[in-house]
Amino acid sequence: MTDMAPSKSRLGPRARVLALCAALVAATGFALSSCGGEDTTGTATGTGASAAAGGSGGSGNSGLGGNLFGGHDPGNPAVSIQIDPQNPTLTVENGALPAPLHFTATGLDVDGNPVPVVGSWSFDRFDVASIGAASGDLTATGVLGGVGTVTFQTPSIAGTTSATVKIRITADPQAVDPGIKSLFASASQPDPSMALVYPYDKTVFPRGLPGPIVQWNGGGAADIYRVFLHSPTFELESFSTVPPPSRFTMPSAPQDVWRVLTDSTAGAITLDVQRYDGAQAYLAKTQTWTIAPAVLTGVVYYWSIQQGAIVRIPIGASAPETFLQVGNCVACHSVSAKGNRIAASRDGGWSPWMTFDAASGQALFDSGVSSGFEAISPDGEYLLWRHWSDGAFNSTGALALSAYNSTTELATLAPNGGAPAHPAWSPDGHKIAFSQRTDGNGLVFTQASLWYADVSLSPPGFSNVHPIVANDAARPTVTYPTFSPGSDWIAFMRANNAYCNSPSVGYPVLGDIWLSSLDGASQIKLDALNGAGYLSSPDDSLNYQPSFLPVAQGGYMWIVISTERNYGNMIEYAPGDYNSRAKQLWVAAVDANPQPGVDPSHPAFWLPGQELGLENMRGQWALAPCKQLGDTCQAGYECCDGFCHDDGNGNLVCSDQPGGCAQDGELCQTAADCCDPNAQCLGGFCTSPPPG
Repeated sequence: MTDMAPSKSRLGPRARVLALCAALVAATGFALSSCGGEDTTGTATGTGASAAAGGSGGSGNSGLGGNLFGGHDPGNPAVSIQIDPQNPTLTVENGALPAPLHFTATGLDVDGNPVPVVGSWSFDRFDVASIGAASGDLTATGVLGGVGTVTFQTPSIAGTTSATVKIRITADPQAVDPGIKSLFASASQPDPSMALVYPYDKTVFPRGLPGPIVQWNGGGAADIYRVFLHSPTFELESFSTVPPPSRFTMPSAPQDVWRVLTDSTAGAITLDVQRYDGAQAYLAKTQTWTIAPAVLTGVVYYWSIQQGAIVRIPIGASAPETFLQVGNCVACHSVSAKGNRIAASRDGGWSPWMTFDAASGQALFDSGVSSGFEAISPDGEYLLWRHWSDGAFNSTGALALSAYNSTTELATLAPNGGAPAHPAWSPDGHKIAFSQRTDGNGLVFTQASLWYADVSLSPPGFSNVHPIVANDAARPTVTYPTFSPGSDWIAFMRANNAYCNSPSVGYPVLGDIWLSSLDGASQIKLDALNGAGYLSSPDDSLNYQPSFLPVAQGGYMWIVISTERNYGNMIEYAPGDYNSRAKQLWVAAVDANPQPGVDPSHPAFWLPGQELGLENMRGQWALAPCKQLGDTCQAGYECCDGFCHDDGNGNLVCSDQPGGCAQDGELCQTAADCCDPNAQCLGGFCTSPPPG
């Protein structure tokens, strides 16, 4: 936005003097009290202001020269720009926009003397605020908070400062007594009974999901709580009575608070929950979360045991969709990384495999041949099958490779010394991981190790077949592998049984999620994901069947697991009761650049959209079916051709042209293709490092 000066033909003598004064202020950064005979100085809104703002700010491009500062030599050029105020903050209170914040620019010569400068203003966060190119007035949009850079640019030099817009929201639906509110600030005693039970401290949340329901135990029916979420760019302060079971849902009206919070924050945000018990207020129970600067994407397909069906949740949806319901049961599914096709077994027992179109659910092929678990290639063209070979879960000791619509075997994977199980295909299409069992049958077994193989489709075949992770006495079942987005790490389950959903094998089935390099040299237990340190034993070992999202987002890899842990006080089991527990799907962030010996995982959060109380297992995470040229998009990985660009009208649409360097989520071959010099190229797409 550019501020336009009034036309000279409409200015009277005094108005022209005032306009000249304003032009001098904009050009020099000084308010001259002699101009017009009156003081035009005002106070800068927001915090951190170090100089006053004069008038409305005339055209900063007026280019007035001359000896404005007494004895100063006007021929000595400016070598730097000083901007005032430095690093200010504008606060939007409950949607009310503050007055614009006025910036001034002063040129400084080599001796530090002020020099007149001519230039224009810009601000690089158009979603957060706009600035008058001539006036230097920064106006918050009120939509989002954030930190941007204010720049004053002359033909030869530029000056910058940061500017922060903070969104502050208060909620007091019960009109809590102001006297009680004031007690929270002076609290000095730790809370003797309240405990936060969900989410967990240090959880990483993405954008694009409904907000977590904050849950705590240990309060009374009439207790009053202050819930305070705060970061440099966002604050929510809420006061209310929350009787047990105590839960706080982010307000959705008049605005979606969680969406504003996540869109306004990249990095750390702190949660404080304080209690007033009728006599005194206590110190807050505190957690720190991280907001990843990326909208989580894809679709999670999972087995709903009670429905005997494959159900799916598009990320961000409020409820699941029943997707595949074939015969008396359909399960053991695998989804192509690109999200175009799915393979699944029907009718239990002998479990013949079928393939389906992932967009419509239409059946593409019914093999009529026993299989159990399958692995489908990233493009959905090929299938690895025959985990078992009959209705008794027996195995031939080999897996078969075929086209997605044929039982003609193109190649056979037959490692020596056992039976291959639970195969997984890498996102780059060149690698296979599987477990090699040495006892039991294809459904129930306890002895297994993790193996690796290279796969070729032209000609079809396998090579470099070898074990990478051995089992151990405590967790002798190593299985359910899943490749990271870059195809360079494998997450897997270590457990005491592969069959983790039947009391017939003895509860609890103990399982932990691990990460391994492709050669097995680096093996890392994902303690933070599993619950170590914040869940009691053995609840921190009830984790099963991991599956990575095929692309990294916001500097993280994202993984979905099945787990039988409590969900705060929404799903709360009696201690020691493992027979009645139901699995639910949880998601965790994993650092995109794991380092040997260092846990790269973060605490998991419950996947919104599930139906509480149902048994949900075997989450398979894939991209949604890709979008065509011209379709609206948020990132390149949503598009069939890999690029998502502005169409010139402010709309992001799918494109087949790189358009220069690759933005986050766009196609790349190496990190050098990415616009961010710190980005990685993982799974063929750029991803920037995590915030902070």
